[in-house]
Amino acid sequence: MKLKTLAVATALVFGSAAAVASPYQIEGSASYYHLDRDSGGSDGAFGVRGEYHFAPVQTRNHPLAEAAFLERSTNVYAQGADDFDALSVGGELYVPNTMFYVAADVSRYDYGSSDTVVTGTFGVLPIDGLRITTSVTDDGYDANVSVKYVTAIGSVNYLNVEGTYQDDDWDDYLSIGADFYIDRTFSVGGSYEDSYGVDVFSLRTRKFFTNEISGELALSDSDWGTGILIGAAMRF
Repeated sequence: MKLKTLAVATALVFGSAAAVASPYQIEGSASYYHLDRDSGGSDGAFGVRGEYHFAPVQTRNHPLAEAAFLERSTNVYAQGADDFDALSVGGELYVPNTMFYVAADVSRYDYGSSDTVVTGTFGVLPIDGLRITTSVTDDGYDANVSVKYVTAIGSVNYLNVEGTYQDDDWDDYLSIGADFYIDRTFSVGGSYEDSYGVDVFSLRTRKFFTNEISGELALSDSDWGTGILIGAAMRF
């Protein structure tokens, strides 16, 4: 599997075309995740996502994957994961002419029994490229914070750093990650997640072949097994 991953990553790097700067308003994506379990056997699942931005997202002078975040673009989205056993609709509002951010999400999970979770997120953007948020669900509030920061490094490189910590009643959740943008079109990165006692290490990459078409690849290793995610997205 690692050799296959390397081959795909190489194709992403060398089989690309130069991206041009043009705005977009809709993005649709699809992905497939495959897990080889350490205990034997494997699982696979498809996912899709669509998002609509209320104003065209300007991509000029931004890493393409981070353009909507850096432009503080208000949007709505719908997505399905785990072969549509998990469905979500929501939206993000960057309050105009302020530093405030509000988001809402309604998710329904059907894993033998059904459950619906409503989440509200509130945050601030004290400087360009930095967002700090906390979230509350309809079940109550557990202390939590998420941070995302994107900054330029020199004239052509960028860095994205993000992390989340949540202090649940029965266990803690922690995730940290970073992506280095070799240029506006191509990033490589990794993450670590302590998901309630399960450690997950991941390597990831995303490449824009044009301003509208991108591909992504992620390889993960956890207490459950080794996983690979392959995805593609298109912008309009």
